[in-house]
Amino acid sequence: MKRAEDKQELGDYATRVTRGQLFSIFLKAGLAFGGGLGILAVLEEELVDKRRAVTREEFLTIYGMGRIVPSGTMTALAVAYGYKFAGIWGTVIALTALVLPAFVLTVALTIAYRYLRDSRLFQLLPVTIVPAALALIVVAALKLGKDLFRPSRELLIAGVAFALALFVRLNPALLLLAGGVLGALILKDLDESKESVRKEEKGTGT
Repeated sequence: MKRAEDKQELGDYATRVTRGQLFSIFLKAGLAFGGGLGILAVLEEELVDKRRAVTREEFLTIYGMGRIVPSGTMTALAVAYGYKFAGIWGTVIALTALVLPAFVLTVALTIAYRYLRDSRLFQLLPVTIVPAALALIVVAALKLGKDLFRPSRELLIAGVAFALALFVRLNPALLLLAGGVLGALILKDLDESKESVRKEEKGTGT
């Protein structure tokens, strides 16, 4: 039964993303305010909710892998999804589209700051932009973790990781690696054991 459900889910998420769509998605993501979480919210909306190109579980898995590799997380996501949908050229397209808005805006703001840094407009920027960016980050974080806010192993692991990072000051990279090992070696075996027990119960008619 579970295998049939998995096949059905994969069928539902069989949408392909063309090179043009890939450029559009990552250009829109690059224009998102709020840094990484703002970009992540756009990618989730475009790839999971709107286009159904990947499942939410796959999206979160690739995000977790992007947090571990030695590069920017959003850069890693651009490489992963670009290659997934269009190979090497897809990676180039996704990276270019993601970086282009930041490059143009940074150059423009640097030039503007050079000539207008004493104006009242630039003095108001920290008061206006920072709270708005913080609000976007909080909304994106809540949306990303909405499925975890219920009693579950995932919520327990998230709480323990949060406590270790905040109070024990453990390196976040080590926590991510430990979470990956835990999921691959321990939780997977537990899920397989539960599935075996469920099949046996169905077979005996209990």
